[in-house]
Amino acid sequence: MLASSSLLRASPVPFRANARRTSRRMGPLPIRAGLNEALALGAASGLSAFSDAPPEALLALGGVALLAAAGIGFAAVQQTNGERSAADDGPPPLPREDAVLVFGATGRTGRVLVDTLLAQGRTVVAAARSADQARDVLGKEGPTGTLVALGASGGSGRRPVGGAGAGGILFIESGVDITRPETLTPELFKGVTQVVTAVGAVFGRTADGTMGYLDDMTPERVDAQGVANVAAAAAKYLPRAQRGVEDVLSMRSASDIAKWQRLDDVIMGGQSESGLAPAEDGSGAVWTGELIVEGGGFCGARTQPQELDLSAFDGICLRVKGDGQTFKLNIKTDMQTEKPEDTYQATFETQANGDWTTVFIPWHEFVLVKRARSVPDYPPLDPSRIRQFGLVLSRFEFNGYANPNYRPGRFELRIDGGIRAYRDPRPQLLMVSSAGVERNAKIGDDEEARRKDIPIVQLNPGAVLNHKYTGENAVRAAGLPYCVLRPTGLTNESEPGEFLLEASQGDRITGRISREELASMVTAALGTPAAANKTAELRRSEATDAVDKSMTDQDNLRLFLGLAQDRHRPGIGLEPFPAPAPPPAPVTAERKKEILSDARVVRSVAAGRGGRVRDEQESASAKTITVTSDGREQAAAAAAASASSPAAPAEAPAAPAAPAEAPAAPAAEAPAAPAGSPANVEEARAWIAAWKAKQQGGSSSGGDEAEQAEVPANVAEAREWIRRWRAQQLESKLPAGVSSD
Repeated sequence: MLASSSLLRASPVPFRANARRTSRRMGPLPIRAGLNEALALGAASGLSAFSDAPPEALLALGGVALLAAAGIGFAAVQQTNGERSAADDGPPPLPREDAVLVFGATGRTGRVLVDTLLAQGRTVVAAARSADQARDVLGKEGPTGTLVALGASGGSGRRPVGGAGAGGILFIESGVDITRPETLTPELFKGVTQVVTAVGAVFGRTADGTMGYLDDMTPERVDAQGVANVAAAAAKYLPRAQRGVEDVLSMRSASDIAKWQRLDDVIMGGQSESGLAPAEDGSGAVWTGELIVEGGGFCGARTQPQELDLSAFDGICLRVKGDGQTFKLNIKTDMQTEKPEDTYQATFETQANGDWTTVFIPWHEFVLVKRARSVPDYPPLDPSRIRQFGLVLSRFEFNGYANPNYRPGRFELRIDGGIRAYRDPRPQLLMVSSAGVERNAKIGDDEEARRKDIPIVQLNPGAVLNHKYTGENAVRAAGLPYCVLRPTGLTNESEPGEFLLEASQGDRITGRISREELASMVTAALGTPAAANKTAELRRSEATDAVDKSMTDQDNLRLFLGLAQDRHRPGIGLEPFPAPAPPPAPVTAERKKEILSDARVVRSVAAGRGGRVRDEQESASAKTITVTSDGREQAAAAAAASASSPAAPAEAPAAPAAPAEAPAAPAAEAPAAPAGSPANVEEARAWIAAWKAKQQGGSSSGGDEAEQAEVPANVAEAREWIRRWRAQQLESKLPAGVSSD
């Protein structure tokens, strides 16, 4: 098997609640062993047997491309209906486990999402209606080293995918139509642990200019019925993930307790003392002592060093019984073992009435402290490198501030069983929806309120907001841990630099977000339990200092931690989700014209935001077209007319020697250059204006010096700006706020 070294690294494995696990990743040995076996087979095979075979057959599912000392040999192994041939002596097929099933994988958002997941090392199952389209779209782009395995419905084959990055394994399953439940089979969900829907209605333009939904893929059938079909299939074929808890460090016997040692304030001249002992009934441990404030003010105990990898878990679980005081749990990693004054600390509470209580302490709650002072900008705790645990009762909490729940004198803390680790469910069903769906449902048939809302709510083409909201409700009702992400206006702009992102709930914000940024948030949501059972709107932060700052893993975690679970919305002052409203009557032609002339719509379309319109070539393959006019063509025309205003030339060269049509921004937008333009956009525009003047009969003489004077110093930036604009014009546009495909 000719495999990138990136594929031989550890890969994600599913979590099983009752299985002993010390790592969330599995080693590369099975894949590497298969590679060695394949190389040996290839040395004996040679090329002659496959001289007439097409490339897809040479890289068949379960087959290998082999590099031998005498050259490159190939072994092709055919696989039918998942059963390997008796003559197959090659290595087994690529593992299909802990996979993310992506619906809408060939759409603009879906393909970015697939690429992002693969770059993170995930196994992805891309569901598509057409094998050819999936191969064309997903086979030409993607992380280097990614292997494509075509499902039985689309033929068998496996081949590397070109592009940048390094990543996981991609399976392409064709013949999947979410509007037809019978195509959502158990085989499709094989090895799948998480499902993502990034779908939208299929809208196109025919050769005669007719606009409409192709193959009856309307918002109602795709966003409502189709998503509901996916939710039902996921609930049927995916076992519901549950919180899992496992013992890590037993504290039941004398030999268990012998692994602990005292660490009271006597080491610094204090008088406090404490001790650990097994409970009389063998059910756990009892920590008792006396806390004396004078001279110190803390009691502690810690384990002997040992190596623990708890990266498969989300935190520590303790079942404890105390008297209302606040205790601390310490963790040292291998980075602190040689630094006695450094440790990670988290607090936990006990019940004042003396009842047993179970506490869950996630990794992110552990604070790195040095001599009881928190370390600024400390790295998060790495659970794969844990070396020691400790217990502390102190009169201080952090940074010298008093512990509000401590009392000098005698104390007792009972620990049931010992120290355990837990893992919470991640979202198993994630829907990419759209901002505006909830406010549309609230408005219902209140036409006055609708006229005052944002343009997408006023226009609501094809009742898309109603149908996406119906799909959301199906996802939330599926009975699986879920997440619904509502991007604000999706943009095609490729602005330089990065942006911080922000989330909100209750459908109260507008804004914009790129597909790359959205894909990164989907990937982050799939990886954290903090995203489970939450619905949120996403946009780029509009803070002045949010530009050129990238979202870190900690930023992503904080974003989701700051959201309330949907069932707790009233607890943060939000109303429960409104009941679905019937689609409003289509707007009149006159009203549509008013909406499309809104400056926000014109700017949005000119910037390339919104859903995609399939071109004549794509539309030609459709069996039916549901003719409609939802304003896309009018919006695009209005944007083009505005962009062609006298304030900026209507044409621009792709390079100094070759002209191309490229209207600059409207006059009102001149100070704020289009996203992705060079910082000195005025210089670029001046160059365009000079070029236009030449084409209209202006002076073209003066030799090389005159021509060079017309070109800005940073001509590369100017060309890049023009290239981006031209790319944006290749697709038709929607009004702002619609999240299609």
